[in-house]
Amino acid sequence: MIDFPMTVHYLEILSRENINRKLVVQTDLKITQVREPDSAFAQWLYRTVGREWYWVDRYYWSLSEWEEWISDSCISLWIMELSGKPIGFYMLDPQDNNNVEVSYFGLIPGYLGSGLGGHLLTNALDDAFSMGASRVWLHTCSLDHPYALSNYEARGMNVYKVEDDLQHIPDGWPIPDDLA
Repeated sequence: MIDFPMTVHYLEILSRENINRKLVVQTDLKITQVREPDSAFAQWLYRTVGREWYWVDRYYWSLSEWEEWISDSCISLWIMELSGKPIGFYMLDPQDNNNVEVSYFGLIPGYLGSGLGGHLLTNALDDAFSMGASRVWLHTCSLDHPYALSNYEARGMNVYKVEDDLQHIPDGWPIPDDLA
């Protein structure tokens, strides 16, 4: 295992009116909430989207751990589909004081750079405020997609904290270009 240095940016948005919307109008594109999500599907989305960005916190969880987490939490899962095929997702986690965290967010490889990330984030923020949020927040890091931070800021989110941290990269995973 390698500990890789990274910078973490925490962002927030405090009202629906501050969302700088980016919407893609396409009849075969839809975003829906998955009611009673299947743990295998949630695990597949997380691994498919997150592996390239070194999401390891839940990568090695068993299906029973996924099932327990999904069934015992208030987290909601939303998917973006193109022609009926899942191409992205986000998870919203309601917290104390009317905060909602966008706990996971991303597109499946092959759909990055298409402008769909801005559309997906616009929906995530709208859905979080529809849950009664007075503050929606998330964090991203320097190991994420190169345009992740700029997408969050372009949608109206503001950085409120930056910190240096280490990401544990499991053996057998590709090494970030900065270490290779």
